[in-house]
Amino acid sequence: MLAAALIPYAPEERNFTLQDLLAHLTAKLGFECTLTEAEEYGEPVLEIRVATSTPLSIRIQDNAELVHDDLGDLAEDGEGVLPLPWFDVLLRCTARLEIGESEDEWAEPDENGVMELDSESNLDLTLPDVRAVVLEVARFVDGFAYDNVNNQWLTEAE
Repeated sequence: MLAAALIPYAPEERNFTLQDLLAHLTAKLGFECTLTEAEEYGEPVLEIRVATSTPLSIRIQDNAELVHDDLGDLAEDGEGVLPLPWFDVLLRCTARLEIGESEDEWAEPDENGVMELDSESNLDLTLPDVRAVVLEVARFVDGFAYDNVNNQWLTEAE
């Protein structure tokens, strides 16, 4: 899954499971939400699927090194957008929720054995239903959502 939205959080401060998030989204949103298992690199990965106009998947990325590698760019893009106190929180984040398009189909190789893969998401985070889900997930962790397609932080006011 290519992450179109990133929602960093500090697990030590906001401990939850995908089932907790599923219960929250089911109560707050008018979309069907289910907990499923996908496969990535031959490994099972739990995710929440949300039946929006473009079906979404939500996963937890808890590889602290990977999350930390992106924090500098995220912080830089947050200048003038995010509240100042949240930068302290951002620097403590070691996990993130990733939201992207649900992938029901895997790319198949052509007759030459070549597979064409997208290297970035094209998910439109301005679609009202998609945006509503992304912002609700951010509220769940008392955080903010980063639009990884347009390289900007999403705020309620936009």
